Parts: sequence; C-alpha cells; structure tokens
Amino acid sequence: MSERGTNLYFAYGSNLHPLRLGLRTPQCRQLGTATLSGYRLRFHKRSDGDGSAKADAHRTGGAADRVHGVVYAMADDEIPVLDDIEGLGPGGYEVRTETLTLGGEPRMVFLYTAVTSHVDPHGRPFAWYRDLVWHGARWQGFPGDYVAAIGAVAAGDDPDPARRAKNERLLEAMPGWHPDHGYHLP
Repeated sequence: MSERGTNLYFAYGSNLHPLRLGLRTPQCRQLGTATLSGYRLRFHKRSDGDGSAKADAHRTGGAADRVHGVVYAMADDEIPVLDDIEGLGPGGYEVRTETLTLGGEPRMVFLYTAVTSHVDPHGRPFAWYRDLVWHGARWQGFPGDYVAAIGAVAAGDDPDPARRAKNERLLEAMPGWHPDHGYHLP
C-alpha cells in the first residue's frame, strides 16, 4: 500500500488511454471506468514545465457535475514515478483521495488535482495534449457529449517541435492499440 492508503489511481486526463500510462508506468493495470461526482473537467492547470494548460478534476460539489475516468491498479514502486511525472507539489498538483463506485463496490482512489496557485482560467493546452485526453475518452467509450466537449477545448500549437512530434507519434498509435500489443510504440 502507498502512503495514500490505496494503490488505485483515478486518471481523467492524458493518462486515460492505457498506452499513455503504460509507457510511463508499465506495471499499471486498468480495472475499469468510473465517474467522480461533484467535479468538472477543466483545462486550467498551468504547467511550469512548458507553460501550457493541463487537465484538472476541479471540485465543484455540484450534484450534476461529473468527471469520467479510469481506475488503474498501480505498483508501489511506480507511484513515485507517477508523482514526479504529474508534478506533485511544486509542479502544481496535489493528491486527493476520494471514494467512488467501481464494479458496484465503493473503492478509495487517489487522483491529482490542481493547487490554487497553478490554476489559470485563461490557459490553453497544446493541441497534442488535448487530443491525448480526447483519444483516451473515446477509447474508454465515455458518453459522446463528454468526448465532444473535450474535442472542443481551444488549444494552441506546441512551439517545441521535438515534443510535439513525440506526442503526435503516440497519438497516431492510440486508435489501433490493443492491450495485447504491450506498452511500446510501433
């Protein structure tokens, strides 16, 4: 068990697609999809690394608000890797634990949410980042209106051609990927 009391990670952003997360943490295992009530998906978390906006499960407390996501079982030794990738602490995310329903049972999960100092309501994600979330939502079979709303998020061009090319290669691999293919790019 991790310091969070669980090794169940609720992914709602760029890690929705198992290929994306598996390339980062190859021991992860998708357990199923779930919905987190009282939150809304926002692209307003400022990245100190590249200046773009990243996804955030923003707590609203609203009964009608929902964030769709995936629950992954994570290996103990990969949680620090994920913390680093996500920018835990000074990078602008904090860990929150929530209880949601998975397979008809209540389960405690951890997720990353933006700290107030890193929320920029005017921020825009890079197009490749928005598309990682969009492809993941489609791959998971989330409701059409939810997927369409992600695709409609205004996005900008990444000025770093190497980073853009790397992520576009991942995007190209996502639609045809199958868990039997393993976690590598063709």
